[in-house]
Parts: sequence; C-alpha cells; structure tokens
Amino acid sequence: MTVSTLSCPFCKIAADLADANVIYQNTEFFCISPLQQEVIGHTLIVSRQHYTSLLDAPPEIGVALIEACQSLAKQFNEALEATGFNILNANEVAAQQSVAHLHLHFLPRRFNDDINAWPDFNYSADESAKYHTDATAN
Repeated sequence: MTVSTLSCPFCKIAADLADANVIYQNTEFFCISPLQQEVIGHTLIVSRQHYTSLLDAPPEIGVALIEACQSLAKQFNEALEATGFNILNANEVAAQQSVAHLHLHFLPRRFNDDINAWPDFNYSADESAKYHTDATAN
C-alpha cells in the first residue's frame, strides 16, 4: 500500500487497517455491508487492488467479479428468498462515484419489492440513436 492509497477507506479495509463486515471474498474482491444500506442485503463488491474505476481495472478481474456476484446471489436467495439482483456502478464524479476506488453495489431483489432501479431518462428514441451514432463514429 502506498501513502495515497492508505487514505482510501477501501484500501484500509483491504490492508486490514479498518474493520468491515466481510460477507464474501475471493482473490480480487471482497464484499461488505455499506454504512448506509439502500435496501435489505445491499452489499458493496470492492476490488482488493486500488483501481479508481472500471476504466483503469484490468479486464482479467472480470471473472472474479462474476464469481462474487454469483456467490452473493446464492447467499441472498437462501437468506432472503431474493430471486434476482441489480448491480450498480458509478465511474467518475459525473456519474456520482462517491469513493474513488472500484466498487459495485449489489442489490438483492424480490418480486414486487417496489424498487425502481430503472430511472426514466426522458430521451426520445431518435435522440438516443443520434448519441449512439456520434459515440461510435470516432
């Protein structure tokens, strides 16, 4: 750990310098309860290494990320009868990333739980198609 990463709350947990309720862990990620749970079972999936976001993480850690999601899904299916889940991730400040360390939010879901994970973006199909065309043209 470097001095700069020791100021990161997730790096402190990874280095065993701060306490956390670890629910699951593998070689690349650990899963913890956040300080503020948005829904029952809300869990953070946090990279062990300090990557600011998905943009600087090596693609190879994707396998361990999927393993973590599958394990959490099984645990919450058994404990809460959750039959689905959402994974939320913010990359960079414009996307409301609150901690500059790669982490994803795992939200266990049950049928008719009244959680709306799909906000209404108010874009027309034409506007959306134009942005996709412009983004892929470069």
